[in-house]
Amino acid sequence: MKFKIKTNLVSGIVMGAIALILLLVMPSQVRVPAYDSGAPSPRIIPTVCLVIMLISAIALIIQSVVLKKEKVVEFDWNKEKPAILLIIGMCIYVALMLCIGYVLASIIVFVAIQFYCGERKPGIYIYTVVAAVVIFLMFKNIFNISLPSLGLLGGLI
Repeated sequence: MKFKIKTNLVSGIVMGAIALILLLVMPSQVRVPAYDSGAPSPRIIPTVCLVIMLISAIALIIQSVVLKKEKVVEFDWNKEKPAILLIIGMCIYVALMLCIGYVLASIIVFVAIQFYCGERKPGIYIYTVVAAVVIFLMFKNIFNISLPSLGLLGGLI
């Protein structure tokens, strides 16, 4: 399946929508300190970045609609499918990590990605399992940073 994408128009609309949503959500997510210490608000830099992003998105939309300057890219699903599936796999990884913990999510997703990419040597799969456990233990015991440890292995490791 192939279709054409107007890059300026699509990216302007998508980035403009994201900037607007984040500008609307930010006051509930980034709190202003209850006391005035004289320091700048923690909202300043994100607000400036989002406003610049919104202005750039509007410029892209104007460039596409009014000035008719557009780069059209042909999207071929067959060529893009592997990359899109890997991105979806990484999104599933984040969701699984929150549900079942870092170790199990890493083992499940990375083994599945390796299998999808054509890896069939068992040594690589063993290395992946060992690496997931070692990285978890290293973060927990050496760096004192807790990775999600919910699920079956939460109490064991």
